[in-house]
Amino acid sequence: MGILVDGVWHGGDDKQIGAAGWEPRHEAFDGYVRAVTAGSQPDFPAEAGRYHLILCPGCPMSHRVAMVHRMKNLGNAITTSLVRPVMGPQGREFGTALHASPDSVTGHDNLHQLYLASDQHYSGRDSTPVLWDKQRRKIVSNTYRDILTMLNREFGAFTDSQLDFQPPERMAEIDEQLARLGAGFTGVVYRCGFSRDQKNYEENAALLGRTIAQLEQQLADRPFLLGEHITEPDLVLFSGLVRYDAIYLPLFKCTAERIEDSAVLTAYIKRMLQIPGIAETFDLPLTMTHYYMSHAHINPTRIVPM
Repeated sequence: MGILVDGVWHGGDDKQIGAAGWEPRHEAFDGYVRAVTAGSQPDFPAEAGRYHLILCPGCPMSHRVAMVHRMKNLGNAITTSLVRPVMGPQGREFGTALHASPDSVTGHDNLHQLYLASDQHYSGRDSTPVLWDKQRRKIVSNTYRDILTMLNREFGAFTDSQLDFQPPERMAEIDEQLARLGAGFTGVVYRCGFSRDQKNYEENAALLGRTIAQLEQQLADRPFLLGEHITEPDLVLFSGLVRYDAIYLPLFKCTAERIEDSAVLTAYIKRMLQIPGIAETFDLPLTMTHYYMSHAHINPTRIVPM
């Protein structure tokens, strides 16, 4: 991955995310697809076949969205494309793990070209996930939680799934749990991995260790974070836990303890993997390739562990 500055692409290892230390995620497109109701005229109406979802097999934000897309049975309503796992000089390329090829829907070779097609003066990363409007040929949103919410709430007319990962009556609990995960786990693994200061690294690693212990306690007497039913925070936590031992712990120098050594968290991962639609969204070799071969500032040999 590189970066766009006023519409000009800057690639190379020194422009890779994390090369200069931790940086916040940049989400600049915030359009919103809404279900069509009597008398409504949304800017982006929910229509089958109109929207295209672009995902990265290694990205945890893409993973969360992919799980909702799969579990909500939206494959016939919203098409998808994957970018290649390795982020190269031109950023995120379309194609397979072995071969680059233009995206069959947008026709572009690289994801940053979609950003420029949407805003010719765009400055920022070519991040995923991206929701693309085939009709207007522009990005609707690269705000991952908004995309997740749209898939969960706005395309009910095009699926027979009754799953709801954001029950309205539980949104206060969901938002509180997501805030705790972001402050103590999902964001902290990157603060550890991209740290350039020993004290800062140790503080974040200690916070991560405390959070994992708290999660063990929380899940000791319940199947999911908020009780008996899977909700959005479970998608967030699972996408981090399933990457932890193979990627975050060794590459990002996180806690000394493995998730595998926690009976509670291991059981939780296995429970999540048994839910139809979840296991199909995760490919460990591709995900390891994404991290180990893209972050040359941390892993200059680009060797991917066995």
